[in-house]
Amino acid sequence: MTKLGRLFEVPLEQVSLLAAKCTKTAVVTGRLTLISTLIVCSSAVAQNDHGAKYVRDSHPPFLSYQELVTLNEQETVNPALSEKLNTLLTTPFVNNEAYFAGTRPLRPALNGVGPSLRLVQWNIERGMELDDIKLLLTDKKGFLAKMHSEVASGEDTKKPTDEEISAQIDLLQSADVIELNELDWGMKRTDYQAVVKELANALKMNWAYGVEFIEVDPKVLGLQSFANVKNETERKELETLFSVDKDRVLGMHGTAILSRYPLRDVKLVPFKYQAYDWYNAEKKYGALEAGKRKSASLIFGEAIVREVRRGGRTNLIATIDVPELPEQKVTIIATHLENRTTPKGRVQQADELLDMIRPIRNPLIVAGDMNTTGRDGTVLSIKSAVLKKLNSPTFWATQGIKYATGVGAVMDLVSFTFKSAKFQSDPTASGVPLLAPNPEENFFDQLEKYRFDDGTRLDFRGDEELSVNHRDGTLGNSNERASKGFVTTFSLPRTLGAKGKFKLDWVFVKAYLKDDSKAADAYRFAPSFARTLDDANEALAQPLSDHAAITVDLPLVQPALAGPKK
Repeated sequence: MTKLGRLFEVPLEQVSLLAAKCTKTAVVTGRLTLISTLIVCSSAVAQNDHGAKYVRDSHPPFLSYQELVTLNEQETVNPALSEKLNTLLTTPFVNNEAYFAGTRPLRPALNGVGPSLRLVQWNIERGMELDDIKLLLTDKKGFLAKMHSEVASGEDTKKPTDEEISAQIDLLQSADVIELNELDWGMKRTDYQAVVKELANALKMNWAYGVEFIEVDPKVLGLQSFANVKNETERKELETLFSVDKDRVLGMHGTAILSRYPLRDVKLVPFKYQAYDWYNAEKKYGALEAGKRKSASLIFGEAIVREVRRGGRTNLIATIDVPELPEQKVTIIATHLENRTTPKGRVQQADELLDMIRPIRNPLIVAGDMNTTGRDGTVLSIKSAVLKKLNSPTFWATQGIKYATGVGAVMDLVSFTFKSAKFQSDPTASGVPLLAPNPEENFFDQLEKYRFDDGTRLDFRGDEELSVNHRDGTLGNSNERASKGFVTTFSLPRTLGAKGKFKLDWVFVKAYLKDDSKAADAYRFAPSFARTLDDANEALAQPLSDHAAITVDLPLVQPALAGPKK
């Protein structure tokens, strides 16, 4: 807490939010200093009906369209814009209106476990299928009806039963905390919607949002040039496709926490080690591709793969008050590790995150897309480039451009580039040196060996009695295991009649487990009954995301059925 924060007895992030919120007032007067601005505006927190504990609604200032264009065109911008960008990348959006409206945790009870905190983690692929995701999370009957209507209209893909889908929907709808990766805000591809607000309003949940990237690619800002396209019809079609509403473009993409518990002490902490330069490297990629442009197909394909951005991978951290636990609180860490780097780069980011949270003595949950592919996803290395959807998913087929840039061929080969398919579904598995090393093995070894300041560790246990399918094995309590490895969470686009599937999304829990697993509280708040909800994700004709949601239950008291493995 800063001196100013202590002066008003509010946390640092609230001071920052107040300052951001009052920027307009300061600009109008032209005379207010930061201190006087805070004095004038501090009542926004101090006069809160429930005290200053929970922020009702706050956010940093948005960027204008012209500022976004400047951030695309200039690597080094003027100090004022640089500071505004930095504020947006380090200041969380926080909204606890649901709490003030009466929302309270559901605390679902499980046989033999008792009341629990149910958590869901899901990378929702920008919110491209937002309407159907909202339907899934709010209207079971409506979702099942749509599933049946699509089957009736000719969809011949095998579908799970109503009972299976219904059970997964119940899990999603009863979650008290939902951690989400890849949410757009003010992007044409998701109809300029604030995806986090849409979901939070539909679910009546409190929410926090952290900006990971400001998207400044020419295609996002309507600056993409099609002058080289000779065919007038093709050129006009592409210009229409890439046109934008300049009044609605905000260019934000990030991570969110939705919660029936009110959120406090929310922080947005970018990684110091950014393993990939999303601005310069992507601009370099675009320059290399520019010389190859000979048709609308090439230009379109290059534009989709390229993603010029400002910002980098980040961590959204929040505290929730859980009175049933000794410390009466839990820390939620929503993270997203870099895909465009080597496994070694992800280890470095994981080490940084662990060192940051090492002093925390209460239970905590780290969840997110860890990108444990075993490979470097850098576009320039062309090892795992994957085309992203933009506007109409059918555009690919109608224009026949999937293979125009060579990316389609890479997609078809990508599942064969891994030395062993075993590591796709189980990146925790031990490799064979020289013959078949596991590139991600060190990542999980580091996590398992880590010890926090209070002597606790991340729970890597796998107990048959705490598994939905009675399978034991490393991390089996917190991440659902399959007959071989884990149930995968991510699918590449269909290639050569099959999908490349990987386990990329993870939940890690620190509770009361120490080296002695027989301690009295060894299973209190320990992860239990982890599930991967792939059936719900793929129940409709168009998958809701390229990632499946995962869920885990965390008992608020020592569960009666739990005990150390013999």
